[in-house]
Amino acid sequence: MDDCRTTAPIKKEKNLRDMLCHAGEAYAGRDMLRIRTEGGKVKGISHETFMRDMNALGNALLGLGLADKKIAVIGPTSYEWLVSYFSVVCGVGVIVPIDKELQDDEIAAILRESGAECIVFADEYLDTMRNIKSSVRGVRHFINMGGQLDSFSKSFYEFTDQRAQYGYEERVIDETKMCALLFTSGTTGKSKGVMLTHKSILAASEGGLAYLEIGRVCLSVLPVHHSFECTHGIVMMIENGTTICINNSLRYFAENLKLFQPDAVFLVPLFIERLEYMIRKYVQQKDGGEEAFTALLEKSREELARGEDHRNEYFVDIHALFGGNLSLLLCGGAPLPKRLMKFFRDLGILLVTGYGITECSPLVAVNGNRAYKDGSVGRPIPCCEVRIENADENGEGEILVRGDNVMLGYYQNAAATAEAIRGGWFYTGDLGHLDSDGYLYITGRKKNLIVLQNGKNIYPEEIEDFIRQRIPYIVEIVVYAPLEDGMNERTLCAELYLGEAAERERAQASLEHDLAEANRALPAFKRIQKIHVRDHEFEKTTKKSIKRFTV
Repeated sequence: MDDCRTTAPIKKEKNLRDMLCHAGEAYAGRDMLRIRTEGGKVKGISHETFMRDMNALGNALLGLGLADKKIAVIGPTSYEWLVSYFSVVCGVGVIVPIDKELQDDEIAAILRESGAECIVFADEYLDTMRNIKSSVRGVRHFINMGGQLDSFSKSFYEFTDQRAQYGYEERVIDETKMCALLFTSGTTGKSKGVMLTHKSILAASEGGLAYLEIGRVCLSVLPVHHSFECTHGIVMMIENGTTICINNSLRYFAENLKLFQPDAVFLVPLFIERLEYMIRKYVQQKDGGEEAFTALLEKSREELARGEDHRNEYFVDIHALFGGNLSLLLCGGAPLPKRLMKFFRDLGILLVTGYGITECSPLVAVNGNRAYKDGSVGRPIPCCEVRIENADENGEGEILVRGDNVMLGYYQNAAATAEAIRGGWFYTGDLGHLDSDGYLYITGRKKNLIVLQNGKNIYPEEIEDFIRQRIPYIVEIVVYAPLEDGMNERTLCAELYLGEAAERERAQASLEHDLAEANRALPAFKRIQKIHVRDHEFEKTTKKSIKRFTV
């Protein structure tokens, strides 16, 4: 479907603090946030309460001498995480969100590399803080979001309860300076810090709002440290006046859909397939099973072709699985099969995709509620231009982006910045083409980056180096994720060369044990799940580099 006339007027907020203040009008008499209590009930939090706590924490951080400093935050999505994030960016300094799945040494490396002087952490990271404290001497303050304290840590609630004034609300915000530092890869030596600004984050947020009609209630599911969820699952929702419901645990995902009854949810393909599984499982338990369901789908399609829409009536019980109000699913982070878009649309739930990259805050293009094309990632958002570099005869080439959503550069890495941003254009490393209507299609990746189905980015060379260090008898290794269903990368695999026959036989005796040990030292999403031992070397270029594309 394509109707370019449906683009909404573009909002233009100056900075995130102004955006939050103006959002108070949209939330008048309504919840800004909703959380699930331990008893499985819903607790609403007003915009007024949020702003009060944000200002209190902001003043407290200034009172600790953290003006213009970097402050890290780690933990699952929570009220405390969001208050911490906005307190820092709206008048203190620079926020450094850290992936909650990283190992202790990786967390410490980011703290050192970023120069963070404070970290706000969830209760479950108290042991991690104890473990890394001596290796991150630049961190002067440890603030626990929960109730457990140690001799070196302070309580989040201690700060939000005090009302001391240190001029927080009068602090001048420069929307063109770095306010957020996001690390694209959380392992030693390979991570790059992406510098985002108020201007870039709001450009991406407002670009999404130009095409998307979200509704009044959303469910925040994806990890909030990631730019996709932070910008679009949080900032964009606040700017739109959409109540944000926090999914407190993946274990309660299905229950929380019913509990919060959202209009919109932003997900990665792994979750979309989980929703499809929920539907298929439910259908199989009904009278008539899959056969009756397929017949009803076909009837509904024929009626739609005649202009009759009975989807809400025919599939009301399926909608009830998701709370009864779900009308929009936006999927990002990895490719999505066309069949799923059609499947959910047939049920009366619009599933659209977008394309983003952390360096673009992250949104570059997105399909809208009324203007979409299956297979594409939508049209470039209004704040930016997209160009195809060195296009071949099919119009395919590297995707370049220029606009307000593009990062300032990589933190303390001038060489990487100069390589990525040339002549004002950001070189994404992704391949694609634009059609005659301006819709963008992603066809591959120039770089070796692996994007797993859950949206996690994997740099294969990084894991290869790590494994070679741990298992020195591996002569050559290539880490990859084979495409499944034609487009999704689900399983991390490694192809190994252990040397000639005699060496190979000796090495294979201990390979399984040694690889298991190496895996244990990696985050779960970076662990090798399948291996293949080859009996000859990899094919090489004239520079003696492995031809990765042959694997």
